[in-house]
Amino acid sequence: MSMVKVMKIDEWLEKKSIEKDAIIFKDQNWTFSHLKKLITKTSLFLQNECQLKVGDRFCYYGTNNPEQIVLLFAASKIGAIMFPINWRLANPEIEYLIKHSNPNVIFFDTKFEDKMSQIYIPESIKTITVGNSEINPTSLEARRLSCNGRIKRPIKNNLPLLLVYTSGTTGKPKGALLGQKAIISNAKMSHDAHSMKSSDKVLISLPLFHVGGINILFLPALLKSATVVLQEKFEPDQALEIIGKFKITKMITVPTILDQMIKSKFWIEANYKYLQVISIGSTNVPKYLIKKLHSINIPIIQIYGATETGPLAIYQKVKDAFITEGSIGKAGLLCKIKLVDEDLNEVSIGQPGQILVKGENILECYWNDEIASQQSIKEGWFLTGDIAKIDEDGNYWFIDRIKNVIISGGENIYPAELELLLLNNKDLVEYSIVGKNDDKWGEVPVIVAVKKNKSVTSDQILYLFNEKVAKYKIPKEVVFVDHLPRNALGKIINDEVKKLLKHH
Repeated sequence: MSMVKVMKIDEWLEKKSIEKDAIIFKDQNWTFSHLKKLITKTSLFLQNECQLKVGDRFCYYGTNNPEQIVLLFAASKIGAIMFPINWRLANPEIEYLIKHSNPNVIFFDTKFEDKMSQIYIPESIKTITVGNSEINPTSLEARRLSCNGRIKRPIKNNLPLLLVYTSGTTGKPKGALLGQKAIISNAKMSHDAHSMKSSDKVLISLPLFHVGGINILFLPALLKSATVVLQEKFEPDQALEIIGKFKITKMITVPTILDQMIKSKFWIEANYKYLQVISIGSTNVPKYLIKKLHSINIPIIQIYGATETGPLAIYQKVKDAFITEGSIGKAGLLCKIKLVDEDLNEVSIGQPGQILVKGENILECYWNDEIASQQSIKEGWFLTGDIAKIDEDGNYWFIDRIKNVIISGGENIYPAELELLLLNNKDLVEYSIVGKNDDKWGEVPVIVAVKKNKSVTSDQILYLFNEKVAKYKIPKEVVFVDHLPRNALGKIINDEVKKLLKHH
């Protein structure tokens, strides 16, 4: 396994070509040289005006903006830690994260001024806008201009850099602390997965508060001197226009985003001539999405990982896309993978096991949570909580999350396997299969669904499982609801779905 030389991301950027576009955002073109000047000024501002020292934290709260990237590289220069806030969260959730991470400064987008005024922020925390407004005329852009002098650089290189909170599908969110090595290791694996070149034009539509938005393609592209076209927020029609206009060669999506693009009225006439690959970051990618892209000869590669793995851990490469449809790929270039049973013993080929990841890409620890860190990292292996199996060729096939597994009469039932039988069902808008407590069996599978066809009955849905799966796996009932609870990334929150069952 090749090791990553410990170099900081700002040092990588120092070497980049000068007048080439690094980021295109709205109607602005940020060249590499412009970016580097802003990073230097911002580093001085963080050190001199904000008095940030090595290990101090600051927040970025806003929609996608190149300034977030500037702040991240500035944090790298001075040894600070950046923590991006998911702007879709409710005020109490944001207050919890601020209290838990205890930052010195919060940088926020002016469009969130109202929200900031409603959130409780301790007086010790500075708040600074990104962009001027009537209420806040002295923004980061204005204030850093006068910053001059020498940056005091940290002595150590592999310092923590990015604090990313997991989506909190169970209990409170946990803060995964990623160091320089994790981010550079991810970049090198992304270069490997995407066959990335400096001539690439990359479209980023995913939110940058998430590792999928920032680490799968954005930073790897900048570190390869490629150009990133950044959407402030994903908008399907605009994304399709950008693909043609800027001759996009690579982009990262999740199933909900790709699905919206395919359903856009502009999908048919969009210009994909230059698009070489679309990567998709999600555990369970519907097969019809893969086939739709492959039918127009655009390879789609799956990337598997977690916030805690930075996220790249297992991925397909472009050359394997068409021949291993539905696989999450092979072990990443710079990490080790093993599948284990409940006792952490390795399972044999073809047997389901929990995915464990070891390498420089994994988190240092969970912020201020020693117990969670010890439970999730064993002898350098990160326990993902996901189940997969491996075939003879080294391809991994995702099965389900451990916590989703339904144990019925001692048998394991994987909801993801059952949900595939409902794929493309014309009568349902969305659905989730979860375990419901049962006196006889312990748990039984139940479908919670939103109707598309108002006249469809439970029996018609349940009939679809007959003779397709073992009797004990067939869901016992269908509960119809108005909508399913989702987190900020569009993932269905199963714990919340289970709560819906209590009201039926």
